[in-house]
Amino acid sequence: MRRDLTDAFLRALTPPASGRLEIRDARVIGLVLRLTAEGRATWSIRTRTRDGKQTRPTIGTWPAMGIAEARRTAQARLVEVQRGGDPVAEAQAARSARKAKAAEQSVADRIQEWIRARERDRVKPLAHTTVAQYRSMLTNEVVPKLGKLPLRDTTREQWAGIVAAKRRGAPATAALLYRTISSFLSYAEAHGWIPIHLLPRKGAATLAPAVSSRSRVLTDSELQAIWRAADRQGPKPRAFVHLLILTTARRTEVADIATGEVDLASGHWTIPKERAKNGQAITLPLSDLALVALRAVWPEHGERAGTGWRLLGRIRGSGFQGWSKLKQRIDAASGVTGWRWHDLRRTARTGMARIGVPREHAELAINHISGRTKLERTYDRHDYGPEILAAVGRWQAHLAGLVAPQPSAEVVPLASRKPPRKA
Repeated sequence: MRRDLTDAFLRALTPPASGRLEIRDARVIGLVLRLTAEGRATWSIRTRTRDGKQTRPTIGTWPAMGIAEARRTAQARLVEVQRGGDPVAEAQAARSARKAKAAEQSVADRIQEWIRARERDRVKPLAHTTVAQYRSMLTNEVVPKLGKLPLRDTTREQWAGIVAAKRRGAPATAALLYRTISSFLSYAEAHGWIPIHLLPRKGAATLAPAVSSRSRVLTDSELQAIWRAADRQGPKPRAFVHLLILTTARRTEVADIATGEVDLASGHWTIPKERAKNGQAITLPLSDLALVALRAVWPEHGERAGTGWRLLGRIRGSGFQGWSKLKQRIDAASGVTGWRWHDLRRTARTGMARIGVPREHAELAINHISGRTKLERTYDRHDYGPEILAAVGRWQAHLAGLVAPQPSAEVVPLASRKPPRKA
């Protein structure tokens, strides 16, 4: 049937009980509105090409495309058909071209596209350190082997082989590599870049089984030795080690500490959510020992350096690098071996428990949210800022007792002197 379509008429339409309802416009011959039982309304034109083939391209949906726009679009498309065009064939050709182009996209191109998407993801944002880890791992482990190949041409054997090769030399890294590759391939499958996921869904246990978590906790005497070894380094490496021990922060968070994050007057360091691994900003106290380390590397003209000026890099204004070589120097100077930078966080967490910091406060002090249940995170909206400052402050006070210079035996501090007894 043909109707002079109006907004009031379209709003009054009810979906058919089954199948679909088609209404032809009386003003533009060939314009059709199709309404399905699910309530979806689409505009299309029905006509024939020059060679007599019937064609019915869709031009939009209602109400997103109103009546006036649908009529204008339909008239323009009908003119194209009269001139020899075939909208349906052209759309099919465009889809085929897109598929062909997608098939030619290399692994390296798709990895970069995936990383950009994760950086811009507002629903589930990632910390820049996590994105950097993804980029580094895939660039170093995958791109040299598969980077130039079209992603669609790669095989499960190739992807599994990369993980298996890494497992032979670095089992813990292999487990992380498997998770990173699997995340990338899941995204690729969801977006149609590949027809199926190219790693076995349950293959981690076979290809890259999880390695037992580390349990190394440094003793107080080992912390003293590492601290003293750092004292013999330059100002920036020394600050890097001292801040790692004092603040409970992660290696990358300390490495990129910037002027705008530090308040020397109040003695606070705020790690922004963009730099925190879990995307949660945290403010940590800076004890006298921490402030001494920071003032030694503070730019001479702090007001000109800007808030993004990073303090610990060899190049002015850049972040600290070369922690592997620094670790070797610290090991040699301290005599303490068999530990990693991350073990300092475990040591701090264990140490806080030992000196009586409540468990939930100690977990928050190292910026762990996994210690709280989902229900707690939903209903307990307290930020625990004071508790975090107190917890880390107690740890720093404990460390000060270990590493602060001790007064000479011949000198009695005034505060400890007792008044003479009266005769």
